[in-house]
This record gives sequence, structure tokens and C-alpha cells, in this order.
Amino acid sequence: MTKLSKISLVISAFLMLLFFCSQSLLVFHFIEYVDMIGYFGYAIILAFIPFFSVFAYEYIRRNKFEKEQNEYIKKLNETLISQSQNPLFYEGDITEGAKELTKEVTESINADRCSIWLYSEDRTSIVCQQLYVKAENSWYKDIELFKKDFHDYFFSLLLNPVIIANDAETHKATSCFTETYLKPLGIKSMLDVPIVYKGETIGVICIESLTSRKWEETEVDFAQIIASIYSFTYSVKESDNLTKIVFQKEIELTNRMDAINRSSPVIEFTIDGKICFANNTFLDAMGYTSEEIVGKHHSVFLFNEDKNSKEYKKFWKKLSDGVFYSGEIVRRKKDGNPIYLSVTYNPIINDDGKPYRVLKIARDITEIVENSEQIQKQNTYLEHAAKILRHDMHSGINTYIPRGVSSLERRLNDDVIKELKLEAPLKMIKEGLRHSQKVYKGVYEFTNLVKKDSRMEKTECNLREILDSYLTSTAYRSQVLIDELPITDVNESLFCTAIDNLIRNGLKYNDSDSKFVKIFMEDELLILQDNGRGLTQEDFEYLSQPYTRKENQKESGTGLGLNICIAILNEHGFKITCEKNDIGTKMKIKIK
Repeated sequence: MTKLSKISLVISAFLMLLFFCSQSLLVFHFIEYVDMIGYFGYAIILAFIPFFSVFAYEYIRRNKFEKEQNEYIKKLNETLISQSQNPLFYEGDITEGAKELTKEVTESINADRCSIWLYSEDRTSIVCQQLYVKAENSWYKDIELFKKDFHDYFFSLLLNPVIIANDAETHKATSCFTETYLKPLGIKSMLDVPIVYKGETIGVICIESLTSRKWEETEVDFAQIIASIYSFTYSVKESDNLTKIVFQKEIELTNRMDAINRSSPVIEFTIDGKICFANNTFLDAMGYTSEEIVGKHHSVFLFNEDKNSKEYKKFWKKLSDGVFYSGEIVRRKKDGNPIYLSVTYNPIINDDGKPYRVLKIARDITEIVENSEQIQKQNTYLEHAAKILRHDMHSGINTYIPRGVSSLERRLNDDVIKELKLEAPLKMIKEGLRHSQKVYKGVYEFTNLVKKDSRMEKTECNLREILDSYLTSTAYRSQVLIDELPITDVNESLFCTAIDNLIRNGLKYNDSDSKFVKIFMEDELLILQDNGRGLTQEDFEYLSQPYTRKENQKESGTGLGLNICIAILNEHGFKITCEKNDIGTKMKIKIK
């Protein structure tokens, strides 16, 4: 849980506890109802909404991100497994094998191009063996790049062959390609990793993206492993005895694959389960030294209750029969604590077609598992808090406050109201109550998103009609000019809540004598234009962060409204940008 989520949850819980206590005192007649108590409860509810909404949004966003990351890493692992078992490589068909590799890498890593380049004999150029272009679903080859034309790139390959160019046009190694290669093809980001054979770099694998992206460590490690697989293939091609080289190079490949050793725990067993090799990453993860485990049975990593279980014996029997396994397991570290691993068990086959060793490549997912358990626990609390909110807030807005207003009106006749000049205050209270009920409906919809696998419900709405209805009970309706707007699918309550926040900002941060906000369509953009102080895109992005406000700002506020507004629009799939005009601001919402 982030610091922001913790702060929001604590404040939300405190406000709800305060509201619950005050309502309990009223229900059990420990105190008598007076207007001040009603106003106090109403104020608590209004204060509760932004804090709880931020907590809910942070939770949903983080849960979605972790799920997407896990799915992405799983897809990369599946590609590694697929390519390590590619029969074209073992048969020595490096041309077709390279085609299959470049295409699968492009698709799994969400890139646009992938290519394999090898040095010429005199190392004055690199020649393309295969280049896959996803947009065309086709391959190219025999393109040649010369050292004399791209000195900085070749120099970088010599010093540090791993080139992570998030911005290819500005990166020192790749900027030399800007005019002749990057701009004409629209390439924004590049990732180059070396192909190493017999300890020498013989070429590179290049992955290219037409959109700017930051290459993650997981993606760099993935590319390096792919390069190692290709280098193994290259060694098979050059061998006179294919079968013999496959098994000799299998050990050599394991020793050469530094990318795996740096990024993944790796251990190798004999077919009867004895440990014959473990890399440093595995040893560090499990808390052992190589001397402590090499030669011992794999059961050293099992909990006592698992060592003689039928399920585990069946599992190992399948491996010894040559059956590949991929999944998630839990094992025991040296200190007795559990470690959760995402693993692949790869049986290694000898020339008789029988498995004689098992290679296990793992990834430590302990933190992910523990976070998942914590998220499930937090989800229980969050759903409980949402239930309290939906029940007690409903009671306050739709029961207690309306009854209080009705009771007050029954006790005041028209003469008293006129004498005490209560017409305006009573109207404001009732209009405020109606508006709060609309806001509550939006919060009700927002808390629905807390539920597992929930989706925001949307219906086809005339945007002009729903905004006009929503603003009817506000004091600033006359300052909002609404033009003809399209009919589209939205969640009425949440959409109106978001747009209302932008309207109030346009009127609040406005020094004009005649403040206004105009809403209209421009191309496919929903425009909110005001005549206020004006806001740049840079300021807009800064103020979009929770609890962020401008220094020395005279207007009061929590710094949450804009953040919640953007969260709601994002849930709709809408994108909002900002433009400062000579007078005022244009908020642009892409709704199609």
C-alpha cells in the first residue's frame, strides 16, 4: 500500500467513525437532534468522499498494474521456453529458425521490429541476417551498416554491447542513425544486446519500437537470454557433428548465459534428483553455498510434509519421463522460511532420446505472493468500508437530513420564515441536499469498482441533457453555457461528477467580473472553456497529483478534486489535456 493510500484510508476511517458515533448518539437518543448536528454530519460526509475515492482509485490502479505485469512476464517466459525448444535450431536450419525467433520476440515484447545482425569477417560492418517488421508481417535481410558511417554505434558495441536507448534520437550510441534510419522509419526506442560465441561478440539482436518506451530490466534480461539461445544455434550450425554438439554446447550455453545467471535462479539436477549445479542467484535466494548442496538430493528444499507426499513423487516421475513442467511452487530456504517461485523444469534429452538431467529456471515471486495476500486482506477491509459508506451515507443524505429539513419546515410557518428571513437559507439547504444526493449516487457507483472483476456500468446518454439536469440545483448554473453535445456511453453520475469538478475549478480560479464556463464540441473533443486565470499543460499535470496545490494560492481546497476527476475520465477511457489561452483555459476531453 502506498503512503498516499494509507493516509487516505486513515482519514476516511476516522471520518466514518466520527459520523457513525454521531448518528448512534442520535438513534439511541443520547442527544437530541438540532440543526448543528445535521450540518456537522453533512460536513463529515462531504469531507469523506475525496479521501475514500483516492484510496479506492489507488487500490484499483495498483491491482490492475500488478496483474498486467505478471501476465507480461509470463508471456516472456513462454517465449523463452518456446525458443529454447525450437526444432529448427536443433536441426541446423538457422534461417527459418531466426525468422520464427524474430517474429515471436516482436509479438511477446510488444515491439514493432526485431532483427539479428552479425559482424562481417573484418568487423568493419554488420550485416542483417533477418529483420522482421510486424506492420508488414514480412522479413528482410542482407542490409549492411558500415563502421565508417556509424562510428559512435560501433564504438559503443565495443565498450558496452548492451544498448538501452529509451530515446534513440538522443542516446549517445544510436543518435548517429537519426537522419538516415530513425526518422524515416519512425523508430523511437531501441534495445540492442550482444550475440556471444566462444567468448567473443559476433553480432547483436536489435529490438525496435515505433513508440517511445522505457525498457524494463525484465525486458533487457529477456533479450539477453534470446541472444544466448541464438548463439547456441549458431554453434550448432558450425558443428560437423550436430548431435554431439547439442549436448556439449548445452553445458557451454549454461556457462555462457550470464543474463540468466544475473536475473534468474538456475539449478540443474541429475535424473535421479541429485543437485549438480546451482548459479549464484539461486544460492543467494535459498541461503546456501554451492558446497552445501551440490551432490545432495533435491528434497533438501522441501518441507518435511512434502518429502514423502504422493503428489511430489508423481511430479518428479513425470520429469524423469521427459515431461516439461511450468508453474508456481513453494520451497524451503536454509533458514526454514518459505520462498515462492515461478519455475520451468526442462528435461534434457541424451542421444538415446532419454532424459538424463533436469534444468530448472526460476523466478522469485515471494513478494508478489505476499503482496497478493495483503491485497486480498485489504480488499476485505475496503469492501467492508464501502458497505459502511453506502449504508450510513445513504442514511444521512436520504433519511436523516431530509427528515430534519421536513421537521424544521413543519415547525416554521410562513410568517416566521419571512420574519427571520429564512427563505434563502432553507432553499440553499434543500438545493445543497439535492446536489449531495447526486454526488452520493456518484460515490455509490465509484465504490462498485472496489468489487472483484467489477466494471463500470455505462449507458447511452445525451451529454447535454444529463449535465443540464445535474447542474440545475447548483448556485452557478447560470454561469455555465452548454452547447449541443453528442450522445455516447457514460456512467451518468460519475461523468457528471468529473465535469462538475472542472466547471467549479473554472469558476473558482477566476478573477473576471463575469465568470463563465462554456461547454461545446470541437472536432471529436469535448471542450470546457473558461475566462479564468489560465492553466498550462505542465501546471495541469502537476496539479493532477493528489494533495497538490499551487504555492500561495488564496483559494482553499484539498488538492484532490482534479485527481479524482481524471481518475473517473480514465475509467471511461477518455483522455484529458489542457491548453492555456490568452484569456482562460481550454480543457480538451477526447471522448471517441
